[in-house]
Amino acid sequence: MTNRTLCPVLLGTDLGIYAMARSFHEAYGVRSVVISELPRGPINDSAILDNVLIGDGADDDRILAALDTVAAAHPGADRILVVNSDHQLAFVLRHRARLEESYVIPFADAATVEALADKTSMYAVLERLGILAPATMAVTALPRDEPAWRAAAAQLTFPIVMKPFAGAEFEELKFAGRRKVYALDDADTLVRELERIAAAEYGGTMLLQELVPGDDTWNRVVNCYVDSHGDLTMAASGRVLLAMHQPTFIGNSAIIMVDYDAELVESVRTVLAEVGFRGFASVDFKIDPRDGRARLLDINPRLGRSHYYANVGGVSTAQVLVEDLVRGRRVEPQRATAEGIYAYIPTFVLGRYVRDAALLSQARGVLGRRRAVHPLKYRKDRNVKRWAYRLLAQVNQLRALRAYYPRPTDSGF
Repeated sequence: MTNRTLCPVLLGTDLGIYAMARSFHEAYGVRSVVISELPRGPINDSAILDNVLIGDGADDDRILAALDTVAAAHPGADRILVVNSDHQLAFVLRHRARLEESYVIPFADAATVEALADKTSMYAVLERLGILAPATMAVTALPRDEPAWRAAAAQLTFPIVMKPFAGAEFEELKFAGRRKVYALDDADTLVRELERIAAAEYGGTMLLQELVPGDDTWNRVVNCYVDSHGDLTMAASGRVLLAMHQPTFIGNSAIIMVDYDAELVESVRTVLAEVGFRGFASVDFKIDPRDGRARLLDINPRLGRSHYYANVGGVSTAQVLVEDLVRGRRVEPQRATAEGIYAYIPTFVLGRYVRDAALLSQARGVLGRRRAVHPLKYRKDRNVKRWAYRLLAQVNQLRALRAYYPRPTDSGF
């Protein structure tokens, strides 16, 4: 146990990074240090964090040097390093031994992260535990092998989705048509997209997965924290009311209604216990409207971009981490059962995108009792520049919806 100063150090610039800084400030009143390449709206002009800029295109050595400088500037503090993207998590795992000399590292070890990413072994685990998941195959864009691509696709039923096995590597690619997730209607479209990926010289594994039908409202999210003793000390679940649909943001939730689902949480707990997982996890499910049963789509060994909905539900992502790894305390399990809606996009769009009348009525009832919570709208971090950025970001999100998802579809794509 320690009474030393707490110093959260975060890598990145996005919404999820700011939300974690907010969580630390809410729980402990501390400012976080954010290390980023360039200024970016979510973290700019903030009173709850100090932004350390290291320049565009920073390599591992430059990031490590910045972390060393921050550690030297806070010698008497308990320093916690938090990241929230595949790319940054891969960096932490590459340099874990060195980083642990100066920082608390709240992430699962590399072997466990690799086990979660190994879809073949994970689907065997899910089958053994009786947890449903869409049928999945793996292919590689390089070397080009159209017969092998078509043979893999023939074992699945179209439509399918395609996504990278190693998100960290794929995030770094820049080429026309790159998407976080591809929705594909036939084998010819699959071949065309794999040819485009091959032309970008990406030889990593791409996962082909049968598409679970249903619009965004059939999606569910579960976020949790497994402490150093293996106990699930924080759990939240939510019903997605609207997702983001820009090509590089597909899969991120824009509006989430807190909806604690004990059955989904228990499914996640059993999977994580099976692989000996520790730390934060974000798990995506989709309810299949054909049979009403949940399919597990993805497990991420980090918080996820939209994790602040858990705080809206009454838990503290910062507190469970600090009490466990810094103060060494066992805490009572936190469950996100308070009603509320997390919204990065104005909620007036729900009338267009939520087609289920009962669900829309439920959401409006929640909004009538409690305003939607925007992760960037924090009463202790208010100024004109942040207000203007938040307003502009919302306008841009509305434009993106009009461009990429003007009406809800039966597939969510």
